Amino acid sequence: IIRNGERVDSLSAGEQGEVVLNVTPFYAEMGGEVGDTGTITADGVELQVTDTKAPEKGLVCHVATVASGVLTVGMAVSAQVDVKRRACIARNHTCTHILHAALRQVLGAHVKQAGSYVGPDRLRFDFTHFEAITPEELHQVEELVNDAILEGYPVVTEVLPIEEAKKKGAVAMFGEKYGDTVRVVEMGDVSIEFCGGTHVDNTAKAGPFRVKSETSVASGVRRIEATCGKLSLQGMERSQGVLHKAAQFLKTAPAGLLERMEQQANEMKQLRQAL
Repeated sequence: IIRNGERVDSLSAGEQGEVVLNVTPFYAEMGGEVGDTGTITADGVELQVTDTKAPEKGLVCHVATVASGVLTVGMAVSAQVDVKRRACIARNHTCTHILHAALRQVLGAHVKQAGSYVGPDRLRFDFTHFEAITPEELHQVEELVNDAILEGYPVVTEVLPIEEAKKKGAVAMFGEKYGDTVRVVEMGDVSIEFCGGTHVDNTAKAGPFRVKSETSVASGVRRIEATCGKLSLQGMERSQGVLHKAAQFLKTAPAGLLERMEQQANEMKQLRQAL
């Protein structure tokens, strides 16, 4: 147990510290993927884990606050990941790999990852490209990602010697340092990449993929933010709600909204000219 940078023998109710377990199901923040949250419990003791870090390779620290009881060194505990949050993160991570492959297919092999964020709420993917993506290209990328999801490819993970992984064509991710063996994540003939993160076991479980924005973040570096799964569905529902309200306001059906808006614009132009 670590508190305020010092090793301690116990943590009491209300205190926060970093807890190290001999084994853990928690994923520590790395490679762009955020750390897990959840609970650590024992007889009469409960801790809320708000983040998981890996300050050194192989060392997993659970940032936690004691909700009740006293946690002591050597105590046998049960560690439980927030399953729903983890599932959202896994879906976004799987979609990040498919997005990378789709961008390379549409824009060219020069596209390389230049950073990423994989959280429960969204994914962010930075990549090298020399110009803005056209709406047509962005639509094509989104369609390719959703096609790969609908194909239902198994997501297969293997730990291989690094040279064997390279021979298989696995793509190394930005900013990562690799040892003699690497974990490779493969999704049919769509994507094969080095990755130590969490993923769904089949692309179909990622749910609908939706691009939210595409912007420039630096010279020669573009950024796509997107959602998948329930978050994409919720975004679609909100957009549909706005569409229906706009249609009601203009006294037309959603399908006739554009035509009605054009009529309104022409009438306003005529009235301005008359005035």
